Amino acid sequence: MESTASLVLLIKGITNTVIRLLPIGLYSGTALSSFVFNDFRATLLFAGFMLNEFISMGYRIVLRGKENPQCALVRTENGHFTLSSPITQTVGFFCSFLLMKMYMSGQFKPLEFFVIALLLLITIWSRKNVGCSSFIDGVFSATVGMLLGAAYFSIVQDYYKQDYLNETEETTYDDVFFKL
Repeated sequence: MESTASLVLLIKGITNTVIRLLPIGLYSGTALSSFVFNDFRATLLFAGFMLNEFISMGYRIVLRGKENPQCALVRTENGHFTLSSPITQTVGFFCSFLLMKMYMSGQFKPLEFFVIALLLLITIWSRKNVGCSSFIDGVFSATVGMLLGAAYFSIVQDYYKQDYLNETEETTYDDVFFKL
């Protein structure tokens, strides 16, 4: 019986850690894909993530929001570090972006849809589990992220194509980036 309880605690701990580090993985993955592989779609997604962070920073400053140490990515003896965007908002942004891509392409992929929905639900559960936010706060934060992700995708959807940069030989990466 004790081994089952310790296994459950281990799985919960691993899940909470993975969810806590998920935004860093998303940011670094899109940045790496953008800079190393020159993937313009990753550049657009990374720009969206940064826009989401700046919007969160703005409403945190305006509303005088306080940081919750339970939400910290890194804790030290002297303090803690948190991103300005809550993790549920960042994951909501990412999930909404992917769902809008699926919707606009006209292809419903059930497995992709359920994995995205499961990721969002696990993120909300994880944030509640570690005491970072209540269930309602997590749902609200994820909804804000989803609205921002859907709005951002609708703005950049014409540029979000596999071979956008290769459609004409005269178009360069810098030309497209500075037209946005």
